[in-house]
Parts: sequence; structure tokens; C-alpha cells
Amino acid sequence: MMFVGIVLFSIVQAFSPSVVAQAAAFENGTYSVSFELKEAGNNNTSIADGYFSKPATLVVKNGVNYIQMTTTQSDWIKSMSGPKGSATVINETGNSRTVQFEAGDLTKPVNMKMHVVVPEDVAGMKYDHHHSVRAVFNVSGVPAATATPEKKEESTAQTQQDKDASQNTAEASGADQAEQQVDNPKTGDTSPIWLYVALLIGSIGVFTVYKTRVAKN
Repeated sequence: MMFVGIVLFSIVQAFSPSVVAQAAAFENGTYSVSFELKEAGNNNTSIADGYFSKPATLVVKNGVNYIQMTTTQSDWIKSMSGPKGSATVINETGNSRTVQFEAGDLTKPVNMKMHVVVPEDVAGMKYDHHHSVRAVFNVSGVPAATATPEKKEESTAQTQQDKDASQNTAEASGADQAEQQVDNPKTGDTSPIWLYVALLIGSIGVFTVYKTRVAKN
């Protein structure tokens, strides 16, 4: 019984949700964050970095990070996308366009793609390319998220499950000990009976031998 209880408790612990390293979470809100666009394959600043005004805007909603960036060369940058998909245009005035995209983990470089077309009279040649860059955001001043009521309830529920599992194991161990305590007296009760039987058989044997010798004499 005790062994079974220990096995059950081990199974519960093994399949309980484990703590997994996750991306840094920020408090819901809107923040200004500085950034730099770097080339895809190295740490050199991308030429596209000069096509954007700074800082960017970080919007955190329900734990999801959205980045808003404004390009000052909207006629050159035809489209943009982040790691989660295409950027959405939220404002456009003249040669300025503000877009928003879901960024994911901002503690690491964010991969971006953009379609850039530069007029031939500016570039000195026909320039029509799709670029990949890495956006490095400075989020050191963004406050970390505090525990939400939902997360607190989940934590409380998990703690209660652990307590219940421990209690079940303790009850199983107690039941096993109680069973052993009940069974042991039965073994003790039967021991004298076998002793008496052995003594009786021995006495009969001794009496038989004695009687045989007397008869011979």
C-alpha cells in the first residue's frame, strides 16, 4: 500500500505543469523604446535604419508585444513584416507611414523584412530588393509584468493539487501501517497454538518410547 502511494505521488509530480523558461513579460501599457536596425548577418547598422524616425512605440496588451514604427521614406519602403506576420498601417501622412506588428520576445533581436524600392535617380541604378534586418530594442526601462488574478488562481490551484497529492500519499502510508498493526496480532495469536501442538506430539513420543521399554522389561 505504501509503495503504491509513493508511485502515485511520483506520477502526479511528473505530469504536473513544470516551470519553463519564457520570454520576459511586460506590464500592459504604451512605452517609447529606442532601437537600431542591424544587418541580418552581422552587427553592422543597416542602411534601412536611416529610413525610420525614433523612438519606436511599444504597446503591451494582454501580455502581447506590439511595435509601432514610423518610416520617413514611405515611398521607398513598399511593405514591412515582423516575426509574426505582415505589418498593419495605422497612420500615413505625406511621406510618413506608421505601421504596427506583433514582435514577440523583445529581449532578443527581432527579425524584420521589408520591400525597398529606391528611385534610380537617387540610387544611381535600378534598386528593387527585399531586405532582412534585425531590430534591436532597448526595453530596459519597460516595467515587468505583475501577476494577474488568473495566474494567481492557477498558482493557488496547483498548490492545492500538490497538497492533495501529499495528503493522499500520507493517508495511503497510514492505512498500510494500520493494516500491518492489525495483522501482526493474528500472527502472535497463532504462534502459541503451534507451540502447544509441538509439545503435545513430543509428549506422546516420549510416552510411547517409555511404555515400549517398560513392556520389554
